[in-house]
Amino acid sequence: MLDISPLKQFARLRTLVRDIRASYWFIPACLVTVSAISAWFAHFAGVDVTETIPLPPALMNITTEGARSLLSVIAGSVASITGVMFSLTLVAVTHAAGQYGPRLIGNFMRDRGNQWSLGILISVLVFAVTTLALLSTGEDHVARLSVSIALMLCFLAIGTMIYFVHHVPETVNVSNITAQLGKRFDAMIRAQIDGRDTDAGTVTPPDRDPDRVLNMPNAGFVQAVNYDRIADIAEDRDLVMRFERTPGDFVNPAQPLLEIWGDDIDDDIEEDIRDAVAIGQEQTEMQTLTFVADQLVEMTAIALSPGINDPFTAINCLNWLSAGLASALTHEGGLVAHPPGRIHGRALTFDDLYAHTFPAALPHVIADDMARGRAVALLSDLMALETELDRRAILRDLRRLRAA
Repeated sequence: MLDISPLKQFARLRTLVRDIRASYWFIPACLVTVSAISAWFAHFAGVDVTETIPLPPALMNITTEGARSLLSVIAGSVASITGVMFSLTLVAVTHAAGQYGPRLIGNFMRDRGNQWSLGILISVLVFAVTTLALLSTGEDHVARLSVSIALMLCFLAIGTMIYFVHHVPETVNVSNITAQLGKRFDAMIRAQIDGRDTDAGTVTPPDRDPDRVLNMPNAGFVQAVNYDRIADIAEDRDLVMRFERTPGDFVNPAQPLLEIWGDDIDDDIEEDIRDAVAIGQEQTEMQTLTFVADQLVEMTAIALSPGINDPFTAINCLNWLSAGLASALTHEGGLVAHPPGRIHGRALTFDDLYAHTFPAALPHVIADDMARGRAVALLSDLMALETELDRRAILRDLRRLRAA
């Protein structure tokens, strides 16, 4: 019998790790911890180190009172700069999010440059404050190494401030946001095509009601499913399964998540399968390819709304949607359903993906001459590509746009 106890919580753990890495606090928290430890080490190791490392005369002759004054200035300056910078930044991001969608705030929070900037500035503050507290019982020569490090960190904070002032406008720039979404959309399409298992075969579910219907105890969006682990369970128990809800779908306890056929089914297996499924409060792009397409369509709709009236942003979104669809048509034979093996479900095909792109944006695009003209050109280019996939949906929308 397959020992699946180490596999429990795998999908939830993977989701938790993704959330932590994407959070705004993880990198700053790590840097603050390192900074506090470094301040303690520099204080108590400073006696021996300063005897072998040459320091500038001004630091060699510094007194405890002078060190306290300098550290107080560094801590106060960095604290003031950090507060003002991030207050102004959040105002700018909030304003931009109101114009181009609330997900813009999420892009700002996940940006590594913003996370490192906050972490560096706060860690400089923590180092100065920690050293200042330790100096209350220290001798004059103990402060030399700590003050030297604090001065170097102060210059690092100045450089970080300059970088941050330059980086924030780039972060909230709509063209950069659409480019990031478009590149991620194309990369996810290629990854899904490259990761398909064409040799899995198909074990067809019996033509009868399932032997067990699996529900989730809580409501929420399916964020991630550990299909490989569930396939191992199905293979070991000679089961056939069909997912009624896939990543990106909303499920509640009254709706079936999974139907199971087979004789070797017990409550432990149900619990292990549930542990391989992560449920959350919002959709994520972890295993939901259409989520990124929905974001670009949302930006298109907001850009073409009467209050914004920005056809250039809408055109940019359409350009990136078209680039992703071109990969879905031509990359390694295109996005087609692959043999499901023992795990069945709603397989994402090109038609399914396309339905989340131009058809969803069409009601907004038709009303704008510039966006409509660009959509006609992009769909015409997709029709001209050499592929064996069915493109009748593209042709239908192309005719609709031309007739508008």
